[in-house]
Amino acid sequence: MDSTCYVGYTSGCFWGPYIIEAIIPDEDVEKIGDSALLSYKDRWIKIPKIFKTKPRESGLSVCVAPLYWFSNWPRLIEFIEIWRVLGASKFYFYYQSVTREVYEIFKEYEKLGIVEAMKAEVMPTDKESGFNPDSWLFRIGDRLFQNDCLMRAKTKFAPYVDVDEMLIPQNNQTLLEFLEAEAKANPDAGAFGFNHAGLQFDAEKMGHLKDSKADFDWRKLDHEWLKTAQWGNQWAMGKAVSMPDRVDLISIHYIARAQFPYKQIDVPHTKGVYYHSRINWAEKKKSDEKKDNKSLLYEPRLKSFFTDELVKTVHKNYQGIMENVEKSMGRKPYPSYEVFKILDKCLAGWRSYHKCSPYVMCYENLKNITEWVYANPSNYESRDLIAL
Repeated sequence: MDSTCYVGYTSGCFWGPYIIEAIIPDEDVEKIGDSALLSYKDRWIKIPKIFKTKPRESGLSVCVAPLYWFSNWPRLIEFIEIWRVLGASKFYFYYQSVTREVYEIFKEYEKLGIVEAMKAEVMPTDKESGFNPDSWLFRIGDRLFQNDCLMRAKTKFAPYVDVDEMLIPQNNQTLLEFLEAEAKANPDAGAFGFNHAGLQFDAEKMGHLKDSKADFDWRKLDHEWLKTAQWGNQWAMGKAVSMPDRVDLISIHYIARAQFPYKQIDVPHTKGVYYHSRINWAEKKKSDEKKDNKSLLYEPRLKSFFTDELVKTVHKNYQGIMENVEKSMGRKPYPSYEVFKILDKCLAGWRSYHKCSPYVMCYENLKNITEWVYANPSNYESRDLIAL
């Protein structure tokens, strides 16, 4: 599933996820018990029999890229609340290593039935040779979790995004309303491909990103920076919204395999935009305020989307979640922004050095920075085979 990544992009990666398919006659399916056993040497795993999901007739779920060394919990809440405004009703997160704050936020949203957070465990280390395949696994095997989410989602539409990304229609519809209309207009659609644009916010209103641990107070975040949203002229590959009933395999930026006769429909910027507010370009400074004629296509919609009402909604729900998180933790929540710089230094030139796994590469640098919650029993060694 990751073969194209290993040719040129990450030539040091030798391990990756695979998909195995088999056609089983209906009469044989009936003979299968409640589960099957898969074994390898002294390891074994029980695989439950899962029937095909019932037709998905409505709704929008969000599949989120696996999180490792993730500490930016203010962004996490902002992401969930903005996507709820866009029409999302369910979020699927996979985590390998997240701060205690992030983990507690997952728990609070799970109580509301909005989030399902699953462990993204790494590969088991060979007990005889001591070989750890995670050093040679691209990231943490992203494709595995992408396609698990495709099968897990119970809604008609399911985009695959990171926590710094959003898809905004150019009209005043929610994303769900837009997708329903586009699906009706394109009966052969299996997915919708949105094209990339940068998204920036006023740096002066994002002081929390520079606060020290002693100075940081989660109550001081007002989310007013959202109203300063501005288009940024950055190019990158797009993102797709899948219709799980019509798609077999997805990749990071596109549909890898749609069912016949369905296909991916391109969404031009005149109709909808994939906005990406990556941390290294999300802060807009005064020197960046030169107007580009292209921005006229984006600015009106950004202003009509990031309204006072949206900010109030995001902020109110943020406060409610964080009140409960602080009680659960029994201490002051802190976003550990220093992790950003450590990761940047740790990952500098990682592909040119034929490295593969940011998790394994940066473990020693980050393990003592804050209170981490890992998906694995100890360090980065998993004990058993895994069934998602």
